[in-house]
Amino acid sequence: MKNFNINRFWQVLKWTIVSEKKSIITAFIAFTVAFLAIQLFSCFTIFDINHSLGPAATMAGMTTCAAIQGFMAAYYSSGILGNARTTQQRTTALMLPASNLEKFVARIIYCCIGMLIVLYLAALAATGLRMLLELIAGHDQIVAGIDLLLGNYIGPRGENYFEGEVVNMGILFPTALTLWSASLFVLGGVFFRKRPFVWTNVVLFAATLLLFTLTFYIVTLIGEKEVDEFLRPIFKDMTPATFFNWLSVFLLAFTALNVWLSYRLFCRLQVVQHKWFNL
Repeated sequence: MKNFNINRFWQVLKWTIVSEKKSIITAFIAFTVAFLAIQLFSCFTIFDINHSLGPAATMAGMTTCAAIQGFMAAYYSSGILGNARTTQQRTTALMLPASNLEKFVARIIYCCIGMLIVLYLAALAATGLRMLLELIAGHDQIVAGIDLLLGNYIGPRGENYFEGEVVNMGILFPTALTLWSASLFVLGGVFFRKRPFVWTNVVLFAATLLLFTLTFYIVTLIGEKEVDEFLRPIFKDMTPATFFNWLSVFLLAFTALNVWLSYRLFCRLQVVQHKWFNL
């Protein structure tokens, strides 16, 4: 069997979408209601629904929706083996007439792209309903704030919604950071058998704590002055744009490594699995 065939891949992707249609519809309805409730709570006063709280309240509600989207995107990214939790599901997944690469890419598209699109559509639907209700209530300052759902906090005149200034990091760094974060949860979703989202967060917290602790002790051992003298020539002529570009390359390299490790672990999926890990 060829490692990747586009026709087989489309069949696997369609099968994945059809088999998960109940979860997709449920998620869309649930998050539409949740996002609408959050936006209405932000935009309407409990004393007089005929007066809005202004654009700032709308932005607060839309930012909350964007934060929930980011949280749920990580959750769904860790569900790459969500169709292989039970013995029957794993048997079905292993018996599909497709290569491991085709199955892996199909699950990546569903978990990391498809469900993210569902979340955005739910947020857009909730925003449309909220604006309609605001219009009916007679609000005179109706703000969509849809750009906040894409992480854009820069207003139409270049102002920052929260700080009053523009922090230009380019588009490469946010993209690389998003891909790297998603790849971590994909790797955790393949590695951990039970509660992959929870265990991935636990491991990330422990790794971050260990990294900061080691950094603190290393700086203390070497000395802050020596560390400053070592780093100053490196960053002396480096502009913020150059720094973020190099950091983006670094994150993209680790993203590729995480995806490769995830695929290698995915290929080791068995009907009878380890008690704790997907090995």
